[in-house]
Amino acid sequence: MPKVLIRGWFLIAAGFLLASTSATAAPATYALDSGSAILRVTLDDGNATNVLTGTSTVNVTLDGSNVVFDPTASANGTLLSIVLTAAGPIDLDLDQNVVALDTLQITNSMLTNDVGATAALSGLGSFILDTLMSADVSGVFPDTSAFGPVAIQSQTSGATGSLAVSGNQLNLGIFGVNIATFAQTANPDPNAPAVVVKADFTFVGTLVPEPGTALLLGLGLTILASAQRPRP
Repeated sequence: MPKVLIRGWFLIAAGFLLASTSATAAPATYALDSGSAILRVTLDDGNATNVLTGTSTVNVTLDGSNVVFDPTASANGTLLSIVLTAAGPIDLDLDQNVVALDTLQITNSMLTNDVGATAALSGLGSFILDTLMSADVSGVFPDTSAFGPVAIQSQTSGATGSLAVSGNQLNLGIFGVNIATFAQTANPDPNAPAVVVKADFTFVGTLVPEPGTALLLGLGLTILASAQRPRP
């Protein structure tokens, strides 16, 4: 068979395999490693009285976290699932002059979409997603006595967000996530308002190639290299 014809078949096969990688790219999984959170700790008193002192922005290191996004599931793409697991504790310093707590620590926290909940993106990349938050909460009262850890799970919370994909990178923001709501157990007033902890999250993710996609891509590139190699 003529060399030109053989090389042509090589190029056709490589093009087919490389095209297949694009066809199997949706839905895509993005791994999340770290990000930041702006925390809000308020009283459920009708005025959202702030009880947080010090900085409200904390860096969050993630472990085994990912987002699944399908760019073809709707006009602007659909967020299919989200799993955010903090690798370490989140420490908060509270104003004990306002609330019957001095410090608060949140551990084993995990944020997911509610069962079956997905979110179609708007033309600007915004979305609304029902989320669930689970964690262990512990802390210190003003008299230095400790409480917890207490396992909590937030009720379904409709969080707003934004998502943008550029190449292999995904930028994700989720705002108004209800982390926890709990009573002031050390307050002698039985009608004392509950403490509400909410957060706004910002994360950056990297595309995780599907095993089959990676194999096809590698095979296609190998064929292309072979086709370009000089023949004796």
